[in-house]
Amino acid sequence: MLQLWKEKIEKRLRDLLKPFNPDVFYRAMSYYPFQEGKRIRPMLVCIVADAYGGDIEDAITAGCAIEFLHNYSLIHDDLPCMDNDAFRRGLPSCHVAFGEDLALLAGDALLTFSFEVLSDKGLYKTLTEGELLLMVNILSKKAGFMGMVGGQVLDIRKLGDQDEITLKKTAELFSACFIFGGIVGKRLDLLEELDTLGKEFGIFFQMIDDYKDKDGYYQVYSEGVLHMAEEKLNSIKKKAQELSVLTEHFLNLLQMFEDFVKTD
Repeated sequence: MLQLWKEKIEKRLRDLLKPFNPDVFYRAMSYYPFQEGKRIRPMLVCIVADAYGGDIEDAITAGCAIEFLHNYSLIHDDLPCMDNDAFRRGLPSCHVAFGEDLALLAGDALLTFSFEVLSDKGLYKTLTEGELLLMVNILSKKAGFMGMVGGQVLDIRKLGDQDEITLKKTAELFSACFIFGGIVGKRLDLLEELDTLGKEFGIFFQMIDDYKDKDGYYQVYSEGVLHMAEEKLNSIKKKAQELSVLTEHFLNLLQMFEDFVKTD
C-alpha cells in the first residue's frame, strides 16, 4: 500500500504543478519536487488519515501541499547566503543549475503554491472550507517565524541550542503531517496529541539523518546517538498505539529507520 500511495503522490505532484511559461522558471520550480524521493511527509499524512478512515485522495493532495513547501525550504537552505550547498541528492543544487536569482524565486513560488493547493476547495472531496482554513493556519505557523523560518534564523546566526533548532526546522513540519492526517480523518479531537507525536517523529528523523550524514549534530556531538534514537522510536510507537495510528503501514514506514537504529 505504501508503494501505491507513493506512486499516487508522485503523479499528483505533477498533476498539480503543470508546465507553464517561461519554461526555464517551470524547470527551476519543479527541479526539486520532481526528483526521486521517499515522500515521507505526504506518506505520513496518508498513514494517519487512513488509520482514522479518512479519504486517501484528500490526504495525498494535502500531503503534496506540504511536500511543495518542504522543497521550497530545501532550495532556500542551499542558497549561497544560507548553507551554500552546491549539490543535493547527488545533483547540482537549484541555484547552481538555474542561477541564484531563479532559485530564490522558485522557492518563493513553491511556498505560495503550497497554500494555493491547500486552500483550493475544488481539489478536495471530503474537507470543508473550515477544515482547509484550519490547515492553512496550522501550516502557516509551522513554516513561519515560530517554526521553520525561525529555526533557520537560530541556525545561521547561532542563536539557539540544537534541540530548539531541530524542533523548529524539522519537527514542526512533521507535526503538520500528523495533524493534517487527523483532520482528513475527522479526528479534530486528537490534533494536540498528533502534534506532539509528529514533533517526536521529527526529532527522531533528524537523529537518523544526522547519523547517516556522519557530520550531523547528533552524530558528532551526542554520545550514543543510536541508543537515543532507539528510545525515541519506542516512545513514538507507544504514543502511536495510544492514538490508534500504529498500523501496519506506519510500522512499515518506521522499518526503514529502525534498520539504522539496530545497526550497532
